[in-house]
Amino acid sequence: MQNYGLTLIEVLVAMGIATVTGAMLIVIIVNSAGLFSNQLPKVQEGLNINDALSLVRNTTKQAGAVSNQYIDGSTAYTSGVNQLVLQAASIDSSNNLIENSTDYFVFFFDQGFLRFKIFPDPSSFRKPADRILLKDINSLVFKYLASSPPTEVDPQDANKVKITLVLQSNIATAEANLRND
Repeated sequence: MQNYGLTLIEVLVAMGIATVTGAMLIVIIVNSAGLFSNQLPKVQEGLNINDALSLVRNTTKQAGAVSNQYIDGSTAYTSGVNQLVLQAASIDSSNNLIENSTDYFVFFFDQGFLRFKIFPDPSSFRKPADRILLKDINSLVFKYLASSPPTEVDPQDANKVKITLVLQSNIATAEANLRND
């Protein structure tokens, strides 16, 4: 007669192997979770940079020109190294252009923030906006370029705008042509 089953020694060895394997699996899971939580802020920062640069590119492509200056009450926004003032034709409720009417878009560096403002003409269907696009910026640089040859020019003569953002751990750049190019 044959005995079927496992001996006590075999059961204890199998339990020991399962315990060691389970402990190693828990260590791997805990380390992976730590790596994920360390990388998450960096990934989020990269996504925020991408979103901000995408908005600058798309807004620049909508604009007809770089404006030297826009004055809102007592605040003057002047296109330069840290500020970009764009002018675009106003739109009606059907997104048709309104002749002889201009909206202004302003991107600027303000105490570590990339800010974006929209100043629509009263006849425009665009809504005013004042948004913070990014925080913790070390520097923001706008360069105004002529498209052919690609040389730096005064803001009002630019066909293309290049933006460079410097954050604590990232440097990001983007270029966009104005609609009139």
